[in-house]
Amino acid sequence: MSGTPLVVMAGVNKSFGHNHVLRDIDLTVARSEVVVVLGPSGSGKSTLCRCINRLERIDSGSILIDGKPLPEEGRDLARLRADVGMVFQQFNLFAHKTVLQNVTMGPIHTRGVAKATAIAQARELLERVGIAEKADEYPAQLS
Repeated sequence: MSGTPLVVMAGVNKSFGHNHVLRDIDLTVARSEVVVVLGPSGSGKSTLCRCINRLERIDSGSILIDGKPLPEEGRDLARLRADVGMVFQQFNLFAHKTVLQNVTMGPIHTRGVAKATAIAQARELLERVGIAEKADEYPAQLS
């Protein structure tokens, strides 16, 4: 894992009124590194992720993605959001589509990825997170 880190947060602070949610966060994530953020409800896990995806503005500090500061708005921000995936706590899958169909929908319809390529990538991702055997199941069949 050499080269420029993929995500660098330095001295990041974020408050909502008097509630100081993120306090002087320093985090470096290398390319291909898997990071788990754990903590109790209300500890700032989702806020941290939302700040990386620029869904929330930070109050101070800096965030670099692939060596570049987060874009303020416009095409660069849209490009960032297309490349930085985020699964929300209250996610919604299309009930009439299988897990595999749900996972391939974005790459096929928004990125123009060929269907066969998207399916191969999706199967690899499902394998990586340990749910490859659920690919042909529907959301109602999942726990």
